[in-house]
Amino acid sequence: MAVFSAAANVLLLVAPVYMLQIYDRVLPSASHATLIALTGVAVFLLSCFGLLDWIRQRLMTRVALTLHDGAVDAVLAGSYHASLRRARQSGGQPVRDLTTVRQFLNTPSTLAFFDAPWAPVFLLHPWLGVLALLSTGVLLGLGVLTETRSRGPYRRATEQAAEAQRFVENGLRHADVLAAMGMYGAFRQRWRRKQDGSVAGAAEGTARLSALLATTKTVRQTVQVGTLGLGAWLVLAQELTPGMMIAASIILSRALAPIEQGIAAWRGCVTARTAWDRLNALMQRTPPLDAHGTTLPRPTGVVQVEGVIATPPGANRPVLHGVSFTLQPGTVTAVVGPSGSGKSTLARVLVGVWPAQAGQVRLDGAAIGEWPAERRVQHVGYLPQEVELFEGSLAENIARLGAPDDTAVLAAARLAHCHAVLMRLPEHYDTAVAEGGANLSAGQRQRVGLARAVYGDPVFVVLDEPDANLDAAGEVALLKTLQTLKQRSATVVLVTHTPRLVRGVDQVLVLQDGVLAEAGPRDAVLQRLVRPAQRRAG
Repeated sequence: MAVFSAAANVLLLVAPVYMLQIYDRVLPSASHATLIALTGVAVFLLSCFGLLDWIRQRLMTRVALTLHDGAVDAVLAGSYHASLRRARQSGGQPVRDLTTVRQFLNTPSTLAFFDAPWAPVFLLHPWLGVLALLSTGVLLGLGVLTETRSRGPYRRATEQAAEAQRFVENGLRHADVLAAMGMYGAFRQRWRRKQDGSVAGAAEGTARLSALLATTKTVRQTVQVGTLGLGAWLVLAQELTPGMMIAASIILSRALAPIEQGIAAWRGCVTARTAWDRLNALMQRTPPLDAHGTTLPRPTGVVQVEGVIATPPGANRPVLHGVSFTLQPGTVTAVVGPSGSGKSTLARVLVGVWPAQAGQVRLDGAAIGEWPAERRVQHVGYLPQEVELFEGSLAENIARLGAPDDTAVLAAARLAHCHAVLMRLPEHYDTAVAEGGANLSAGQRQRVGLARAVYGDPVFVVLDEPDANLDAAGEVALLKTLQTLKQRSATVVLVTHTPRLVRGVDQVLVLQDGVLAEAGPRDAVLQRLVRPAQRRAG
């Protein structure tokens, strides 16, 4: 870009030099041959300038696209890991930041930053060069002032706009709750406060930038007048010709134009740099994409939890305190306890969604985090407390958004006992999922989520309150699914509050305030839990 910009800026001198030759050589000599020769050379050089300028713009477009294509996977991975660390509250801001940087690089105003260093190139007279250098210094000083004065307001405006966008997106995803509970008015007021803060910051930055732009234009016009005045003085002193005076005015005007364009484009530059800084900070916190370990064989399903201490994203204190137990293949284990005891946190730690601050979760002796993600998900199934379906068909959702294997999809649906439910839909497995699964009932989403969890015959399955939206028939089907998984020697962890489901498990873990209070075979643990209640009742 620097080489092409140097050549292009040199060729921009063609027009004023041509005019200088017309005034000083062609008109005094009345030579038609000289005019034709000069015109031919000028047209050729201006064609070269057009070609170079087109190449510069194409090059910047290629740079922007190359940056985007090379970084988009890493940025999405960074956003993905940040969402996990923040309990899925970061949204898609990093992806929008990458788009902001790409769009800025792809704008013609970016070329002004490559043209600005050529502003002091003046060879007609030393005094005109001095004037050009002084003018450049003044305009650059105004540019620095623009940066320092507008940086803060624009940065605050960008951050508050992103926060307002996240707030409104999260709120509108639950529009039914806002309507049913009469919360829309309060929601709108909160959003307006955030949005007004962003608008006020942008307005403040624009006001400062506008004043400086007006000052810049005034300085440019003043310099133009000063150039003509100084040129006329030098003509009277017989140090310049009239043609050189006019040419100097045109050259100086062209030389200072990139600086003014750069100042005008400064708002976009500040926004892009803010996005760039956020992306760099995100990348520093993101683990490498290609962290592949040794390919491990298919596990048998032995799960060991060793002194796990875990804190949910956004929390200040650990929720799990030194939890330890071992699970064997072919067993179903229920995790019970009061609300807030850490059951869902334990479920997420078991499948590697949230890392443990201390201790380890091991699958066949290997720490769950040491399994490469693409290998771990082949052996682990997970049904979260809140089932989220994604854009695509039901078959694609069951296949975990991969290319559906019809045999595996049907097997998973039958294992989850949702095949008959899906066959009653108009397009069966090809039914498109609306945003958030709005075209399905809560029970249907629950069953599809269960089928997704058991897709591919995993050896370790964690189900977080899988009966939350099921009716009596759904609970019976769930018990059959658990029995089938047990027969296939899968290791199943079931987080539940439902006594009927607990009666179908092999062992029970009881969490109290993040501590494993009881653990053992189902009947023994239930008897120990019932005796204190009977004594209190007696």
